Amino acid sequence: MFRTYQTKLKNEMIVLLDQSEMPVYDYFQQYAQEFGRIERKLFVDLYVRKRPANQLKIEYCANYQLTARQYNSTKNQLDGRVSSKRKLTKLYIEEAREKFDQTKKFLTKKIVQKEKAHLSLLTMKGNEPLFLKKVKNYRKLKELIHQKKRRLHRLQLKLERLESDEKRGIVRLCFGSKAFFHKQFHLIDNNLSFEQWKNNWQTARASQFTFIGSKDETYGNQSCTYDVDNQLRIRVNRKDEGKFGKHIVLPNINFTYGQENIDQAKIPTIGYTKGKRNKVRYYRALTCKFIFKNKHWYLNISVDVDTPEIKTLQNHGQIGVDFNANFLAVTEVDRFGNYVHSFQVPFKAYHVSSEQAKQSLSDALKIVVDYAVAKQKPIAYEKLDFKKKKQQLKQRSKKQAKMLSGFAYSSYQSMLTSKCQKDGVALVAVNPAYTSQIGQHKFMKRYGLSSHEGAAMVIARRGLGLKKIERVPIHQFIQGNQDSLLRKKRVEQWKELSKQWKTYTFGQKIDLLYHMF
Repeated sequence: MFRTYQTKLKNEMIVLLDQSEMPVYDYFQQYAQEFGRIERKLFVDLYVRKRPANQLKIEYCANYQLTARQYNSTKNQLDGRVSSKRKLTKLYIEEAREKFDQTKKFLTKKIVQKEKAHLSLLTMKGNEPLFLKKVKNYRKLKELIHQKKRRLHRLQLKLERLESDEKRGIVRLCFGSKAFFHKQFHLIDNNLSFEQWKNNWQTARASQFTFIGSKDETYGNQSCTYDVDNQLRIRVNRKDEGKFGKHIVLPNINFTYGQENIDQAKIPTIGYTKGKRNKVRYYRALTCKFIFKNKHWYLNISVDVDTPEIKTLQNHGQIGVDFNANFLAVTEVDRFGNYVHSFQVPFKAYHVSSEQAKQSLSDALKIVVDYAVAKQKPIAYEKLDFKKKKQQLKQRSKKQAKMLSGFAYSSYQSMLTSKCQKDGVALVAVNPAYTSQIGQHKFMKRYGLSSHEGAAMVIARRGLGLKKIERVPIHQFIQGNQDSLLRKKRVEQWKELSKQWKTYTFGQKIDLLYHMF
């Protein structure tokens, strides 16, 4: 599995061939500007003019005096941007379609209401007590319908443009970000002069560059070599060799986290070439990416590390995790699905920065994964489609919409997967259907759990594969023909029960659950 480790680089002085000195940050800025220009020109040639890639490689290496590896690194970084943009375009199309359909459905409903309100007003004389109120409501409906029609038209134009771009293979990229580009049109609001904006814009467009690694190169990367003495040797562009020499060397580069994995990648293995069977040394590829942020340059090294062996045992039980707005509910069951233990792990998701939210969630997940390692049990979690849920934000309450839009909700699954892989914990994704309702009706009172811990128990039992859907309990508050309900599939039974459950108030739900058994 690939892991990425980061360290902050010091702004040390480098000695040039004429014995003068230069801050290494200035060199990085100059390097990033040069390769940023090359990357943008390459984007135009590859994705706008559609020129052949093989022909461009020869042309760019000759015109800009690049090595083949430097060209490949620039192209790889550009291909990553384009691939990400194409995936985003597909997501934007799905979101636009969903919003268009929802707006159209809502508009149709309001038009019917407006027509009914208009007919009701025609039957009135004008001196009724509610006449003015109905007139006011009618005018509000007209204004609402007008605005929704405008929104529907904008969504239709957006959807047509996105679908046209996808069909024609058009990729729209703004190097430096579109939001930053548009700041030049609102200089007063952003407290900027045009010169300040231009300097910031150029800095944003020259904020990163990459050196792609390869296993057949010394220490996994010949353009940016990180050797056994922890020295970083960067290959200089050929046209600048007269000023800087062939390489820039930075000593004593150390990583707070992941140093042992990077050092392991420096140890070669012996292999043999095809055909002549010549003995060669192979390393693990080290891809180096330099990123400028918060007035400092950072080095990110990506390396393929060994996947740890699974430490958890099958048929030993399961640990279910239910994700909530600001805490994780965890429930442990034995191999038969019986309750063992439960607890909650809080984390900060609101009123903090995204970095603080990320760290808080990471610490909470670490507690859960460490518990799984100690108990030697796999972790089961709900496989949620966050993209689909975020498309429906307008149909949900403000609290639900805030949780869906938050950083933690979108990062939960990826962070959990990463931590389980690192510590050798097996991870099981389960169907999220009706876990909360089942936990409330079947396990909350029986084991003295909260509704969230009950949902985590349902998740854990599904991870064991004991029952895909729990059996629906027969309650006196189930409305309609119970025999007809029980003849349906269990998913349909829980769907109907959940629909009826929403008609009760919170106090009624507590009372009914208390008298359940």
